Amino acid sequence: MIPVALAHAALEYAARGWLVIPLHSPTAHGCSCGRAECESPGKHPRTAHGLKEASRDPATIRAWWRRWPDANIGILTGPESGILALDVDGKQGEESLIDFERRCSHLPDTYTVRTGGGGQHLYFLWPEGANVRNSASRIAPGLDIRGAIRL
Repeated sequence: MIPVALAHAALEYAARGWLVIPLHSPTAHGCSCGRAECESPGKHPRTAHGLKEASRDPATIRAWWRRWPDANIGILTGPESGILALDVDGKQGEESLIDFERRCSHLPDTYTVRTGGGGQHLYFLWPEGANVRNSASRIAPGLDIRGAIRL
């Protein structure tokens, strides 16, 4: 049986046109990948070819979550999905976001989700013709951009 919440969310994202991929899950002992030295517990693909296998196909997504019912959900950002994300990491990211909005401009209302680590992802439409790459804390501490990914 597929866990309703995870499978439903993955199918909902795909219905929005976003490419999704099953990710490993954090466990009491680290990461479900089983590598003791895993540097990204719960944040890397479970599939053999990683992000290259991201899909919108409901049958594929259902099969993944039947195989890995506890899989985290990854979303491929960039022009392929038509979105970019602002990753707000923890308290430092929240403070940076408040400061950014105070100094520059309030961000528009947008689709926002809480992350497993207590942060949040804010999703925005991909800016047509833009070349936005991933970055970590370049705009401010704790604020990461999730843009185009080189596959």
